[in-house]
Amino acid sequence: MGKKQKAVITAGCFGGYFLFGFIDNMKGTTLPAILEDMGFDHSTAGMIICSEYTGFFLATFLAGLLADLFGKKATLVLAGFCLILGVAGYASSFHLFLFVGFIFLIGLGLGALELGGSNVLSGLWGGRSGRYLNLLNACYGLGAIVTPVVAGHWLGLGISWRAVYRYSLFLILPITLYFIIMKVPREEKKDGRRERVDGKELLAIILHKKVLFMYVVIFAYVAAEIGTATWFVEFLQKEKQMPASVSSVCFSIYFVGMTVGRLLGSLFVDRVGHRRSLLIFTGISSLSLAVGIFGSGYVSFALIFTGFGFSIIFPTSTTVVSGIPSKNSGILLGSFFAFGGLGGMVGPYLIGVVNDFLGLKAGMAVNLVFCGMIAVALWMRVRDKKDMEVS
Repeated sequence: MGKKQKAVITAGCFGGYFLFGFIDNMKGTTLPAILEDMGFDHSTAGMIICSEYTGFFLATFLAGLLADLFGKKATLVLAGFCLILGVAGYASSFHLFLFVGFIFLIGLGLGALELGGSNVLSGLWGGRSGRYLNLLNACYGLGAIVTPVVAGHWLGLGISWRAVYRYSLFLILPITLYFIIMKVPREEKKDGRRERVDGKELLAIILHKKVLFMYVVIFAYVAAEIGTATWFVEFLQKEKQMPASVSSVCFSIYFVGMTVGRLLGSLFVDRVGHRRSLLIFTGISSLSLAVGIFGSGYVSFALIFTGFGFSIIFPTSTTVVSGIPSKNSGILLGSFFAFGGLGGMVGPYLIGVVNDFLGLKAGMAVNLVFCGMIAVALWMRVRDKKDMEVS
């Protein structure tokens, strides 16, 4: 494959992940306006958000199967069409059933986009995939930073939340068109036939203890990352008595730290070692969370550095799993993302329950438990010196 074609494919994946970050974080910015407009209570809002993560969870299975049967490009095209239909329908919804259904489509599209972009770049760059997957996820961070600024500005001008979602179609449509015309080589068998799904081989790999430990890592990481992001502003305002303006700025810095960390991570994770890098940044996350939660005064601002600590964990874990030899790499990576989707469903909900019974400080501290799970799983995954150096 020529350098030009690689650049075209890489640019498409980067653009897709920027879109991923932009759309994924739009719900939080527009949710207050939706609740006011529709008169929904918080339980109803939770049901709507849960529907999105359900779609995301299912996409990790469907998109992985689609990638193995029809090629990796098909996953990206599917993601684009799901986002077009989901966003257009969500912006036009006036009934709870429609909100739930269309945000499910959005979640389906986001899940397919995440899996598709990672799967394409992993196969494209091989041994340099750690660098490019961190850059890929930095693009997600850029989208996440832009969303509150742009959507918040439009809402402040009196533009309806429905129009904000419709405006996002001007980003979704051209990126989907790019996916359609982008040429991604199909991975064919030597005799020209597509490989069939090898169920026994795939099951043996998934049930291997090293792979299972990585599933624990991604489950706990996504639970901690989504759980922290979901309750970040609420915790600073109610527990630390910070004004809304200050807590919002802190939340933006949280995503800036995540983006910077992924950019820097792209330069060293392959050289330092994937497992060692994961352990170091898990430690940074745990320390930032602990100091931010239990510290007082200005020390509480340490919570913003959690984004930096979380930054490389997802893309680097994806690199580790992508490097596992398998004839069904799409399904293997899809099942990996599925565990992440479960973490995204469990984390915010569990923290919310603890918040109600024990308070916000105890709820945020649940994220420390998830970080502990990550560290234990990484230490148990492989204990020999060679793995510590190269994986």
